Amino acid sequence: MAGLGYRLPGTTIEDVTEPSSVNISSSQRTPVFIGLASDYVFVKQEEVIISSTGVNDLLYTARGIYEVDKAGTQKGLSDIVEGTAFDLTADQIVWTSAGLIALGIGRGATTYFSYYYDRLYDADYMTDTTKNDYRYKEWTNYGDVVADLGERIPANPLVMIAYLALKLFNVPKIATVQVRSSSNSDYIDALELIKYRDVQTICPLTTNANVRAAYKSHVIERCLPDNGRYRVLWTGAAVGTPVGDESDPTSLRGISKLMANELVVFVNATRAKYYYNDPTTREELTTVVDGSFIAATIAAYRDAFNYPSTTLLNRTVAGLELYSDDYDDYYSEYQLTLCGGSSVFIMQSLAGTIKVIDDLTTDNSTVETNNINIIYAKHYIAKDVAIQMDRTFIGKLILDRGSFANTVNAYLKLMFTIYHQAGIIEEIGTITVVLPPNRRDTVEITYSYYAVYTAKYVTGTYTLEV
Repeated sequence: MAGLGYRLPGTTIEDVTEPSSVNISSSQRTPVFIGLASDYVFVKQEEVIISSTGVNDLLYTARGIYEVDKAGTQKGLSDIVEGTAFDLTADQIVWTSAGLIALGIGRGATTYFSYYYDRLYDADYMTDTTKNDYRYKEWTNYGDVVADLGERIPANPLVMIAYLALKLFNVPKIATVQVRSSSNSDYIDALELIKYRDVQTICPLTTNANVRAAYKSHVIERCLPDNGRYRVLWTGAAVGTPVGDESDPTSLRGISKLMANELVVFVNATRAKYYYNDPTTREELTTVVDGSFIAATIAAYRDAFNYPSTTLLNRTVAGLELYSDDYDDYYSEYQLTLCGGSSVFIMQSLAGTIKVIDDLTTDNSTVETNNINIIYAKHYIAKDVAIQMDRTFIGKLILDRGSFANTVNAYLKLMFTIYHQAGIIEEIGTITVVLPPNRRDTVEITYSYYAVYTAKYVTGTYTLEV
């Protein structure tokens, strides 16, 4: 009979933590759109009881009343006419006796006003919501966007892109930053408002070269390991920008060369037709949008997918209509080849929609830096590994260094097995875990994997049998 063995009386502690399961984090990206929207906030059918003095403040009189949209004796009516029954004077409703008599109403009567008031703005307090409303906001419901930022009209491009993202593409959540004006400084200042936000897709609705350069620097800096805000910039050129040559910094190919980085996507289309309805008559109208809006549209479409390795190649994107007149200048095989060679994201028109011909970043130095799906998957894995390590191991006591290293290693292997099963990676490479003796509170991890590639080319040979 085997002996039981012997040890001195006492207690031993062993770390028996086992990575029995891993719940990887959400791979859903959140796009942020930076651009213009209404400078006025709409208030619908505010109840106003005619005062004994004949002068009424509205709820937002102190903010400054831009205009009264309509007023009525009942909700939905517009039978109270400005200039007849009342005047808007010094941001107050001043009732006229003649108007009240004509309407058969008087002091104490209930009326309903719909109006616009001035949006708060203070450049010195950009993050103070009591002083500034040109700020970072998140949205999951398109109706809320309209209620705050205004109608879907060309003057409000943020609302136009929100419609495509939330209504047409069903992106779960988007963010916006409304800029005060189209000046370069306002767009660049907006970067401070998203610096620490959980957004991954950056879409400034402007084609200005200085803004593009600032946003490129932003995504590069935010993606540094110490910051860990993994982001990609989507941008485009002004209407009519020629394909040109890489030596011309004002051409599509030249801009792409200047912007060359795996974190930047630059599209070849410079104009498209956007359909919307007149808010009053509901008549269908169109407006022309530029390359920055087209890039934002493609980015929003991409963020409707939560699978990190999703490819856009050969996909069709609704919501915009490219101009057939631009075929020779932008969408012929010759022009597409030129743009693709300069690492421009290329598309062409297909039956009233956009067809993606090649989904490229502006960095064509390697296949791995040139493919958006590889970059997106890389960002997701880096972010998720950090989340899982923080969630599972930060705060744990290292009771046995060898055992702790093995536990971390096993956990990482399980994580990457799940990534493999989910199709986020093709194959696991190497995983190592080291607890350095010179910094005993630190765990150093290293991982490698094989990316999921997109099949883009087929080559073959043939012979004639005789």
